[in-house]
Amino acid sequence: MHTNLLTSCKGYRYENGDVAEIDDAVVSEEVITLYLNGAEHLKIVASNEHLTEFGAGFFIASGVAEKILSVSVQGTNIFVDAVVLDASAEKTERCVSNGGTITPDEIFSLREALNAEAWRKTGGLHCAALWYNHSCAFVASDIGRHNAVDKVIGWMVLQGLSSTHCAIGCTGRQPAGMVAKAVNANIPTIVSRAAVTLKGAELAKSSGVTLIGFVREGRFTVYSHPERVAGLNPKDGEPKPAKSCGTLASPLRGLRYRDDAAVPVEDAAVAEDIVTLYLNGSEFIKTVASLEHLPEFAVGFFVDAGLVCSASDIRSVIVKGSSVYVDAVCTVCVAGEMESSGGFAPHKPRGHAEAGGSITDEEIFIIREAINAEVWDATGGLHCAVLFHDHRVVFLASDIGRHNAVDKVIGYMILHNIPPTECAIGSTGRQPAGMVTKAANAGVPIIVSRAAATEKGIRTAQTFGVTLICFVRPPRFTIYTHPERVVVKSALPINSFTGN
Repeated sequence: MHTNLLTSCKGYRYENGDVAEIDDAVVSEEVITLYLNGAEHLKIVASNEHLTEFGAGFFIASGVAEKILSVSVQGTNIFVDAVVLDASAEKTERCVSNGGTITPDEIFSLREALNAEAWRKTGGLHCAALWYNHSCAFVASDIGRHNAVDKVIGWMVLQGLSSTHCAIGCTGRQPAGMVAKAVNANIPTIVSRAAVTLKGAELAKSSGVTLIGFVREGRFTVYSHPERVAGLNPKDGEPKPAKSCGTLASPLRGLRYRDDAAVPVEDAAVAEDIVTLYLNGSEFIKTVASLEHLPEFAVGFFVDAGLVCSASDIRSVIVKGSSVYVDAVCTVCVAGEMESSGGFAPHKPRGHAEAGGSITDEEIFIIREAINAEVWDATGGLHCAVLFHDHRVVFLASDIGRHNAVDKVIGYMILHNIPPTECAIGSTGRQPAGMVTKAANAGVPIIVSRAAATEKGIRTAQTFGVTLICFVRPPRFTIYTHPERVVVKSALPINSFTGN
C-alpha cells in the first residue's frame, strides 16, 4: 500500500461520556484529470495510487476505448492514447464470452482479498481485486468503488491477460453502471460483498455476467448465470417474498449459498433510474437516482452545488417523469468535477456555515438511529440522509447515491423555509470535500455521519465553518472540526480544539 492513500488528522473521540484527543488515519483524495488522445476528457475525484492502471481501465470499462496504446502520468494528469470506439456506429448489446467457472471457496478467497489494509485502517476506501487463473492477481484501493474497479481492469489490460479467465471482486454495490464495466471489459464474473440493484442484475443477466452479491462468511447470493459457480447444488422451493419498499426497491430472485447448498431467495433490490435535471430550461446533468422526492432532489442539488445563488432565488420546480425543471432568478457558472460516487462536486464552496448552532451527544445518537432506515435494512443498498431541526428529525430521504440523499434533505429544508443555521444533516455516506461542500453552500453548520471522512473533507469543514462528526456508532463518535458546537458532559474543554 502506498502511503499517499492515507494521512493523519486530529480529532476528538467521544465514548461513553469521555472525550480524548486523537490522531486519526484518514483517506486522501485528489482531483485527477483524464486526457484521451490529447484532449481533456474528465475531471474526477480519486485516490492518488495506480494512476496508470486507472487511466487504462477507465476508458476500457466505460466503453469509450477499444484498445489502449499508451498511458503516461504527470502529477495528477493521466494521458491515454487509445483506439476509440466509433460513437456514431449503431449500438448493439454486448455480451461477455462464456469464460470459466468459479468455486465457492474461490469466491470466499476473493472476498477475503478485499479486506485490504487501507480499508481496515480508515473505513473510507473501497477495494477491488482481480481473480485470474484461480488466484488473486491484483488488488487496488480508491475512494470510489468505480475507480477501484477501473484500476484492476486497467491492470488486466496492461498485463495482456485473457479477460475470460478473470473475475472482479469489489467492496461496493453493483448498479447497472458497475456491471457495465465488466461487460465492456469482457469479464464474466463479479463478486461483491455488497448489494446489487435491480437494473444491475437485469444487465448482468442479459449480457451474460455472473453477478454474486452479499458475500459474507460462509454465504453469498447468485443473481444471474449461476452455471459458472461450481458446486451450487440448488434446491427447489418457493422463496419467502421480499419486503416491500415502495418505489425504492423491487423483488429480485437469486440463489443463496450456505452449507454446501443453494436455496431460492427473493431480495428487495434497489431500483435506479436516470434523472435529468434542467436549470432555466437548459439540461444540466443526467444522473442515476432513486425516483422519490425529486423536487427536493433538484432544489437541493442546485443550491448546495452553488449553482443557484441562494435558496430564495428558486422560482419554480416542475417534475415530468424522470425530468425535473428548476427555474431560478440568479444562477452561477460553477467549475466542478465528478465525485468518486458519480455526483457533481464544485471545486470549492461558495458558502460558509455561520457561527452558532449546537448539538448534544444524545442528539447525535438520535440522528444515527434515524439514518438506520427500514429501507437500508431491507435492501443493504440505499443511502439515507435526515434533516435534524428543533431537536428532532423532521425529514428522511433515501437514494441509491449518498450525494442525492443529502440533496433531498437540503431541498426539503429550502422548500419548507427552515433556517439552515438551526439544522444538522445526518448521512450514511462518507464525507469527502464534495459532500461537506453541500452543507457549506446550504449554510448548514453540522454534519453527522456514521461513515468516514477524507482529509480534504475535514479541511473543507474546518475552513468553511462546518462541524464534522463521523464514525457515529453508539456509544462513540469522532469530532474532526469545530467541536465548540457539540455539547457533552466532559472534563476536557473541547471548545479549545482548533482543528487541522
